[in-house]
Amino acid sequence: MDLTSKKILIVDDDDNMREAMVETVRRMGVSVDYAVDGQDGFEKASTRPYDLIISDMRMPVVDGMSMMGLLTNSGIKTPLCFVTAFGTVNNAVEALKLGAYDYILKPFAPEVIEELVRRVLELEDTAPASRRKKNTAIFRSAFMAQLFSLARDVAASEATVLITGESGTGKEVFARYIHENSNRKSGPFVAVNCAALPDNLIESELFGYEKGAFTGAVNRKPGKFELADGGTILLDELGEIPLHLQAKLLRVLQEKEIERLGGTKPVRINVRILATTNRDLKKEVDAGNFREDLFYRLNVISIELPPLRERKDDIMELASFFTEKYCQINGKNLCRLGQDAENALLKYDWPGNVRELEHTIERAVVLCRDDVINEKNLFLHGITINQFLLDKDEIQAASSDDDSGQTEAEEQKHSSQSLSGTIADMERELILSTLKQTDGNRTRAAELLGITVRTLRNKLNEYREQGIDITGD
Repeated sequence: MDLTSKKILIVDDDDNMREAMVETVRRMGVSVDYAVDGQDGFEKASTRPYDLIISDMRMPVVDGMSMMGLLTNSGIKTPLCFVTAFGTVNNAVEALKLGAYDYILKPFAPEVIEELVRRVLELEDTAPASRRKKNTAIFRSAFMAQLFSLARDVAASEATVLITGESGTGKEVFARYIHENSNRKSGPFVAVNCAALPDNLIESELFGYEKGAFTGAVNRKPGKFELADGGTILLDELGEIPLHLQAKLLRVLQEKEIERLGGTKPVRINVRILATTNRDLKKEVDAGNFREDLFYRLNVISIELPPLRERKDDIMELASFFTEKYCQINGKNLCRLGQDAENALLKYDWPGNVRELEHTIERAVVLCRDDVINEKNLFLHGITINQFLLDKDEIQAASSDDDSGQTEAEEQKHSSQSLSGTIADMERELILSTLKQTDGNRTRAAELLGITVRTLRNKLNEYREQGIDITGD
């Protein structure tokens, strides 16, 4: 395996520990960057790809677990390994349940780091393309082929591009495709979810701030525009930016410079701007919610992505891709979609678009007990865990056959009890098997099951009270 093509990020606030790990990795011929805390690490991982992140658990400002949460919420799936003292082993184990790759106990010899690096990088090299390429463009329809051809033409320019479409249609994937086919592809790609930033933080996140700009600003912090210098910035869900900041954004577009909070002079930037929105910005302009001059400045090239229901030819191509991806991630033998599942996928309207399709396939892979995914595994049309896979009439009919010697009243009573018991058993088995598949991650399990975390917690408490062993969760 050629390690010289790999890049690792070391995150640790302890200068000696950080320098020792950096030196160990460099001796292996691997390129290495470092960060001094979790915030610094998250910002670096947000602007350039890494093959592995090795991080301390306890750090000021943003600790290791919080950094992992930031990475996860941003869709960054770089393998993350923690370095921890014995006293925080419980935290490290919890991190494993939430998706961390491994952890190393302090103190350790350099050989331990070397073995870890080789093990992780070899695993990533042998992973299928579907796992390594998070933003692969998957399509079969002629219309999407035309759109991606247009994207390649647009990528060669420096024009601002506005990508519109319903939520879940793949606007960020499309934006990344433009960046990766542009002259800026070797530079950073910084995606900013404008809808996820509170109004009181969005200005400092975009433009940064100087030391002392406000209470708690103990160091100067570059904003997203500075972090994207030399590359591309994606303003995701741009329509959520409040009016009072739209004037500043217009200045960035016109003057190619930003001003940090508390700053005294502008800072020049070299950034290409892409933007996405699921809103009709022209209507927002008419309603007074969006500046007209900013709209026309952004709307140099506008590309609208169609909803999945209007490109049925892409459904099975995407479904097959997601099936392979999540079988690999969940360590399952490669399963396939049955004919009834394929028919159901093609008939469904997909109001949540590609994002809903991906979540549907992930849930089906996790819950499927065979090597064939059938329609019942998909939980489409709003069906949840509480509307179970077995047909109630079939269960009642089976119960009637077994109890033919009973009176009508006794038969109805027994049938009701049998049905209730069967569904309760299935519910419990499905909940516990899903928890096992997610390594005890209750938030992820609840999402796959289509229930709230509170409902899941209540169910587990109910099982404990019944004396049922749930140690597997």
